[in-house]
Amino acid sequence: MTADLTSATDPLAPPPRRRGRARWIAVTVVVLAVAVLAVLLRVVGTGGPFRPPTLQNQLADRIAVVLEQSTPNDHHQHGHHSIGDVNAAKGQTLCAVRTLGFEPAEAETVAEVRTVYAYHLCAFVEPGRAWDFAQKLSGPMKAQLTEPMKIEVVEPGLGFPDRVRALIPAPYQEEALKELLDDDQMRDLRGRFDEAFGKV
Repeated sequence: MTADLTSATDPLAPPPRRRGRARWIAVTVVVLAVAVLAVLLRVVGTGGPFRPPTLQNQLADRIAVVLEQSTPNDHHQHGHHSIGDVNAAKGQTLCAVRTLGFEPAEAETVAEVRTVYAYHLCAFVEPGRAWDFAQKLSGPMKAQLTEPMKIEVVEPGLGFPDRVRALIPAPYQEEALKELLDDDQMRDLRGRFDEAFGKV
C-alpha cells in the first residue's frame, strides 16, 4: 500500500496567500485617496487658505499676520486715524493683504525684499457687529520689512489720490487706487470673520 503524498502538507512551505488582505489594502488606499482629493477640492474650490507659494503671496501673508497682531494703537500709528479710541478693547482682528509690488523689484525671496506696496482690508470681530456692521480698516499701504515691521497706510478722504501718489510708486498707483482684494481673498476673509463672529 502506498501513501498519498499529494495531500500531505509540507511544514516548510509558506502559508497560502490571502486574497482578502490585499483587497482590504486596495480599498483603504482608494478611500484615503478619495478623502484627500475631496479635502483639496473643498479648500481650493472655496478659495480657502490654499494659495500658491509665490513671493507676492508670502509677502502678503507676512504683512497680514503683523496687522492681525497689531493693537488699536498700532493701527492708529500706521495711519488709521479713524479707528476711534485707541485704548478701547477691540475684538480679534482679521486681515487680508494683496501685494502690489516690492523693492528691490528683482528680489526672489522674502529675505531680499526691503519694502512692500500693498492693499489691505482688516475687520474687527466684536459682539453684535456682524460683517456688514463691523469696523473695518482698508487702503493702500507701504510696509518696510524691518524688525519690527514699519507700516504706513493711506488715510481715506479728501485728497486720497494725492496721498496714494505720495506713498505708492508710479507702477503700482493704478492698482492701489482700485482698492480691491481678489474674490478668493474676500471670500476667505469673510468666511474667517463669520466663523470668528459665531464664537463671540
